Amino acid sequence: MIRTIDQFKLEKAKSEKVDIKIGDYLNQSFSIYGKHWQEFSLFAFVSGLIYVLSIITIVGPYLVMYPLQMGYGNVVDKIQKGENFEFNDFFVGFKKWTNFITFFLIMIAIGLSIMIPYFIILGGFGMLMEENNIAAPIFGLSMFIIFPLFMIITFVLAVVFYLTPYLIYHGNMGAIDSIKTSIAIAKKNFWYLLLFVLLVSIFSQIGVYACFIGILASMPIGCIMGYLMIKDMLLNDGNNEIDSIGQSQEL
Repeated sequence: MIRTIDQFKLEKAKSEKVDIKIGDYLNQSFSIYGKHWQEFSLFAFVSGLIYVLSIITIVGPYLVMYPLQMGYGNVVDKIQKGENFEFNDFFVGFKKWTNFITFFLIMIAIGLSIMIPYFIILGGFGMLMEENNIAAPIFGLSMFIIFPLFMIITFVLAVVFYLTPYLIYHGNMGAIDSIKTSIAIAKKNFWYLLLFVLLVSIFSQIGVYACFIGILASMPIGCIMGYLMIKDMLLNDGNNEIDSIGQSQEL
């Protein structure tokens, strides 16, 4: 059963700061992964293969990203309830993969709107430098300003959109409503969410730097943390689908 959105928790998160227990989520993530590291690491490996194979379609990695991410939560839920799980339970997110398409297209549009001006500026300075050597110091100064600004915008977007996939999946909400809700929650809990996103990003980077093998541990831990926070912040304690937002969900 897919755990659903708790209306009371949702309204609370939209109207006031919630208690995001980052330390607890981190400790629980290590504990859950440590007891089932073989299954989680295997899924991380298989997910990586799916990403690589889907590159052939160019957009493939983005279409499988969120369904694979939702699979971690499904297995974590079963573990916490003391239920047995199978490897197929990691792929439950693909039952709703089409729900993410609109969000995926919106993210592409936003990404292009940020990247295109960035490359236009770089290209313009490059042409100017070929004609005028004085432009080189100006280019360096501009990069010193533009790159940090680009990173700030990236992290802000990562925070305000972080909850969107979970709202789409667990709340049976459309992409636009999910984005609006995610932004509303982020406004009230921005700094805690930023800290959480940064922590998950650091874990991912550690895995990459550890000869890529470490990502088989860092990726599951990060995804487990994400689900534990979402469950604590927004999801029902039980599995009653009647309490979900919008229509009843199909499993």
